[in-house]
Order: sequence, then structure tokens, then C-alpha cells
Amino acid sequence: MAVGPATYADHIAGGLVRELWPEAKLIEEIINEDPILGAATKETDWNDSKRHFPLGWGGSQAVTRNFATTKRFKSRAKAQEFVVETREMFQALSLEGKLLRSAQFGGRKAKAHLVEPVSREAERAIEAMRRRFCRSVHGNGVGVIGQIAVGSDLTTNTVLLTEPNDLKNFPIDTPLHAESTGLTGGTIFDGEAVVTAQGTEDNPTVTIDQPWQDAFPGIAVGDHLYVATTYDDDFLYGFDAFNPLHTGAPGSFLGANRNLHPQWLAGYCLDAPNLTFYQAIKRGARVLHDNGGKPDVALMSTRMYEVFEFENAGKLKTEKVPAAKVGSYELGVSYDAIIVQGPRGPIKTMASPWMPDGIIRVGQLSTIVIGSIGPLVHWDSGNGPGDLRTEDATDNRELRAVSDPAFVNKAPGRWIRIRTAMV
Repeated sequence: MAVGPATYADHIAGGLVRELWPEAKLIEEIINEDPILGAATKETDWNDSKRHFPLGWGGSQAVTRNFATTKRFKSRAKAQEFVVETREMFQALSLEGKLLRSAQFGGRKAKAHLVEPVSREAERAIEAMRRRFCRSVHGNGVGVIGQIAVGSDLTTNTVLLTEPNDLKNFPIDTPLHAESTGLTGGTIFDGEAVVTAQGTEDNPTVTIDQPWQDAFPGIAVGDHLYVATTYDDDFLYGFDAFNPLHTGAPGSFLGANRNLHPQWLAGYCLDAPNLTFYQAIKRGARVLHDNGGKPDVALMSTRMYEVFEFENAGKLKTEKVPAAKVGSYELGVSYDAIIVQGPRGPIKTMASPWMPDGIIRVGQLSTIVIGSIGPLVHWDSGNGPGDLRTEDATDNRELRAVSDPAFVNKAPGRWIRIRTAMV
């Protein structure tokens, strides 16, 4: 991308973005909607190419009343490790060249002329980045954002989603790809489409700029949808990668053969469709406690939290959970939590709009780390003296927001994934 000469308006616009959205406020905006993204420990010094997280278990169980017998049955501990790399996330704020020229030659009113459009475009750019962050932190790295429901007419521009809770993943202008399996190792359909309209929670439809079968030849009901270019290469390996649904053979992940000890290396799974959400949290906490865990947090979708809150109105207390520091920044963000008493202490139950319906996660917050190269999110400092880049083949100027994040569960065996019925 070519870099043109910096103008007075470029300096003003680039400075305005940082004035309206300084780094701390930018980070707050990214994390304020998702409690796990905010409350998890942040490490901003991930400057090495890879990090290794050992996952040890076992050790000698030969405890007897006879030393010779103890020696005979002693055994060594076993271990696997996750090898984790940061991934890249970019967002670009674009401003029209004509707008900047109007400000450049507008005299002392130049800055005032730019405040509203710069604020608006920055807010839109940050909103899109926040959505990607929050969604992927609960995903599995494959990148599914929705599935086409049975009954959808693919000869039209509009399809129905299987899950109403997925509708928020399809804001207007989102570029889409499609694929059949929803699993790693598949092949995306040829073609690309852009979202032009979305339905409601009662009628969760997605409309694109052309008929679905024309946009993606061969597509069928039940196929899966993705933000363009993110299939099998999402922004993060999130919760569902570290703690997937499994029946004892979760397979290998990040260099670790999890089949050697499925519960410790991929977490516990519990099927509890007949339990209330309160009962499911208590059951999950008990399972973790019985296996040496100290559960202190539970996560569910906002739709489930609404039901949970209604069913327990006046019975359970609430408290605020503050966001963790990000580098040197003490952030002014906190999250509401309903307290459920667990076998090892209180369990803070929090809601995320990015959690899938029908799933509750219970576990130990201290095992979750979000690493990054430098601040979690920051404005790119390499844009040149005027802060804004000239875009090739357009009359626009661009400012970039950048993140190099990684999500890690250092002890998957301290978490349980509970499938419940969505009321």
C-alpha cells in the first residue's frame, strides 16, 4: 500500500482517533461485553514465537504400609503440553479523501469538522473487532458463525438459522463463506456473499446480495456459514477448542495427545437436559470438586441467564466481578454475577451474549490466560508521520487497529462443559 505525503488533516484525523479512543478505552470497549474476555488473566509480553504449557498428571500412587511394596509399585508422572502461538487480527478505519481535504482547507474549524465522522467510523471499526473477539473466544478455531436450518429455500436470498442466538453474528455487510461439515479439514464452497439484512430472534433469517444457490453452488440445508477467510483459521482457538464436546477421545490439539487422559487434557462433559440451570451448575461443581478442582465461575448465554435470574429471583445474591489488568491499564469494567454456593466456595455465574444457548461452562478462572504481543488491542504505530495511509486505487485514508492474541486454558481438566435444555 502506497504512503502519500502527510497533510494537516491527516495529522488531525489520526490524532483525533487516539484522542477519542485512547488505548485504554479501546481495550475497555473490546472486553466490556464478554466476562471471560475481561476477567481472564492478561499477559501482554508474548513476544516469543511459541509458548509451551505443560499438562502433567499422575505420579506415584504407591502408598502402602511397607516400604519395599511402595518401591515396587512406584510410578513416574506423565505429561503432554500445549504449544501456543499468537494469531493476528486487523481492523481498518477508512476516511474519505474529500472529507479530509474539506477539513484541511477549512481553517480553524478543521478539527471540529472531523470529530463526528472520525468518531463514527472509529466506533464502527471497534464494534466489528469486538464482535470477532467475543465470538471467537468461545469458539473452536474452525470459525462457524451459523448453520442453515431445514426448510430454508436456497433459491432465494434468505435462509433461516438453526439457532436464534447466532443471529448477532450476521451484521449487515458481513462477507460470508460456506462449508458443509462445520469441522476442521473441509473445503469451502466456491463463491462469496455479503449480508444485506437480518431477521429477528423469533424469525432468525439472514439475507444476502444474491440467491444462496447462486452464491455458493452446491450448498444445502444444514451447511455452515463463516466470516469470509476465517474457515479453519479463526482469530482464536477459544473455549470450545480447549474444552470440546467429547466421549473419551478428543484427539490431538496444539501438540498434545489428549486421548492419553481425556478428562484432564480436554475437560469433563456432562449431559444434563433434565436439570435446572441451578442444578446443572451445582452438579458440575461437584464433579470438578470430586476430581480435585476448585470451581469458582460459571458461564452461560444471556438468554439462559435471563431464565436463571427469573427462576432464582430473591434467592441468590449478586456481586460485581472486575476485569483483570491489561498490562499497566487498570480498566473500569466489571461484570454482574449471580452467586451459587459450590463445594469449595462461591461460584460467580456470569452471562455472555457470545456463549451458545444450551451450554453451561463451570470451572476455575485462574486457569484461563489471554496473551498478546503488547497491548491486547492498539492502534498501529507504523502508519507514517501523518498516521493515516493512502489507500491504493481509492481516494480514502486508513488507520489500522491491530491485535496479536492467544487464548489458553492451562488446565482443561479444571473445567466441565454441561449440555442443558434451553427453556
